Amino acid sequence: MNKTPATARGVGKAYEYYLEAKLRDRVPAWLRAMRNTPPADSLVRSPTLFSTRGQYAFEKGGRDGKQGVAARETLIRRTLPKGCVSARHNKAALRTRCNRPPRIVFPEDELRREFYKNHPFEMYRPRIVMELTGRGNQNWSQLTNGPEQVTGENVVRYQHYLMEVKGMSKQEAYAQATQELYRIRAREEVEAKVAQQEARFHGAQALDRPFSAKQLAVEEREILKSTKAFAARGEEQLVRSAVTEKMFAAADAA
Repeated sequence: MNKTPATARGVGKAYEYYLEAKLRDRVPAWLRAMRNTPPADSLVRSPTLFSTRGQYAFEKGGRDGKQGVAARETLIRRTLPKGCVSARHNKAALRTRCNRPPRIVFPEDELRREFYKNHPFEMYRPRIVMELTGRGNQNWSQLTNGPEQVTGENVVRYQHYLMEVKGMSKQEAYAQATQELYRIRAREEVEAKVAQQEARFHGAQALDRPFSAKQLAVEEREILKSTKAFAARGEEQLVRSAVTEKMFAAADAA
């Protein structure tokens, strides 16, 4: 026996029928509120009211192979009214589709994907996430904004600015933005090398890392142990092979 979900949509109409038939003598306080704000529709899909499980003559035939089954299914699809489905339907079509929020797409997303696809190592550069100025609106008319760090996000925003304000094409804006980035990276590399040379000239030395030195010492000791073990094993194999050859030579002589 099919069990239908209990809903409150028909309570108001049923009570109105009782009042018209004089089966109830007074109007309850909730009836007017239910007329003004009726209950919402159910989000669960109701099953079809047209069942095809052996109720008709063309469905009660015997099993006559795959061709007969296909013929009966075709006959059922042609005989059913529009909007009804047969018993051999696809269960995936009855799944309730959830309401999903629309996908939010920004114009910089495509530019960002293309830039990091061509420059994957830019994602591994250390980045300062602390805001120094606190300004939400920045001027992207140039790639650098004062002493701030230049990252891939600056290139993306600068390229978008060139496309929207300067009217450049996507390729032209990308070429100009990346060219300026290459100049900045080259200047940073030269500055780092010059600073390192000046520090060495003034007598600066690299800081020792005791933990790393200790680990390297342990690794060297283990490598030396394994080398000695392999050498001893090789000498032992040579001795065994020599003894075996002497034994075979003595047996041949006898």
